[in-house]
Amino acid sequence: MSIIPNLDEMTDEDKLKVLESVQKSIRESKEIQRKKIGENVQAVVSALKKIESDISARFEAVAATIENRVANIKDGQDGAPGVDGRPGRDGKDGRPGRDGKDGKDGLPGRDGVDGQDGISVKSAFLDFDNSLIIELSDGRQINAGEVLPPDIAEKLKVIVNTSTGGVGLPEQAGNSGKFLTTDGTNLSWATAGGGGGGTGDVTGPSSATDNAVARFDSTTGKLIQNSVVTISDTGAVSGVASLGVANYVDFNTSPTVSNAAGRMYWDAAQNTLAVGLTSTLAANVGQTLFARATNAEAVTITKGQAVYAFGATGNRVSVKLANNTGDATSAKTFGLAAEDITAGGTGMIICQGVLDGLDTSAYTAGDSLYLGATNGALTATKPYAPNHLVYIGTVERANAGNGQIYVRVQNGYEMDELHNVSAQNPTNGQILIYNQTTSLWEKANITAGSNITITNGAGSITIASTGGGGGGSGDGGAYAWFLS
Repeated sequence: MSIIPNLDEMTDEDKLKVLESVQKSIRESKEIQRKKIGENVQAVVSALKKIESDISARFEAVAATIENRVANIKDGQDGAPGVDGRPGRDGKDGRPGRDGKDGKDGLPGRDGVDGQDGISVKSAFLDFDNSLIIELSDGRQINAGEVLPPDIAEKLKVIVNTSTGGVGLPEQAGNSGKFLTTDGTNLSWATAGGGGGGTGDVTGPSSATDNAVARFDSTTGKLIQNSVVTISDTGAVSGVASLGVANYVDFNTSPTVSNAAGRMYWDAAQNTLAVGLTSTLAANVGQTLFARATNAEAVTITKGQAVYAFGATGNRVSVKLANNTGDATSAKTFGLAAEDITAGGTGMIICQGVLDGLDTSAYTAGDSLYLGATNGALTATKPYAPNHLVYIGTVERANAGNGQIYVRVQNGYEMDELHNVSAQNPTNGQILIYNQTTSLWEKANITAGSNITITNGAGSITIASTGGGGGGSGDGGAYAWFLS
């Protein structure tokens, strides 16, 4: 249907009415153009400016046509013919009458009605027939798809409807990294058929970080991306520096989780939290005690071997393989290697707690284990002197590849290491005698009396009589007592 009517078939009054209607439409279009469609809907503003330009061009053409038509309308009606003169003599013609006066000018057109003040654009969306609906702050809605020419309305739909899966607005210039909104603060959606929130994708800038979390910026009043904090597709959160103050944290007591360094999770088997120390090693909170140590041996210390504190390297203790053949290699037994540690390398030593993944097939569950006579070895046979007794732990699971030991090292003691015994550096034949004054058992030698000799040997004391003889009954011979 053509916007411009056929002016040849219209009366002057109808033409004036058309002109008034055109002027009114121009004023309404300009009023719509002046309405601000939100701080961030530059696309709608640009579209309305294009609408104004197209409508103005069309209406100017209509006005020009009307003006041309009006200009071609004849001037006011001719005046009435003058009165004929009296018949002249002998048939002389009378003078011609004068021209009539010009007709009066038409009445001026009325001024347009003033627009309402204080009305702004609240939102813009597409309705069920894909027409642009502009919602004003006073509650009124303007269907731009009906008041605009079809070709202009169709172009506007293309500008606004840029989302593949739903209705959305394109990214605004200067708002890189921000989520797009319809009123500058809130993201609004409309579904085909009208009403309710719809579905659709919000497309961010090409520079956005994958899986970045959106956060509200009170300075700009907008949602922006936070490239530090991310949530993976599986729900893992990273980049969080602080969780603030929480009354408590609940852990899943039946998790499906793989151990990793720095990861904390619930260990259902041990009924406590576990903290990943390495990719293969975790500490059970409140149940396990680990120490990081340097291998001072020239060979690799393997997982499950017993070690003793040898010295220190840098800022950590150094260890060597322990055995029960001497005090130096047994008295400072430290624990078991929790992992293989190369010569000169560092690794974890378990001092107390459960160590699994061992070959304990040579033992029975419940066996007590002691430090063995060879480097790093364990034995279920309790050692006796001269070997040193060091209790290592208890077998919890006997298995060739998944054996388990509860480690709790208890070093044996020398006689002179007891708190109520003073017997350092003893010599052959000395005995312990209690001294009530010092409240200590002390080392001492047996004192020889008259006609008595004492000989102190290695593990023996010989007591002999040295008295004189000559008696008739033969009672003056020598006698000897042996204490061993």
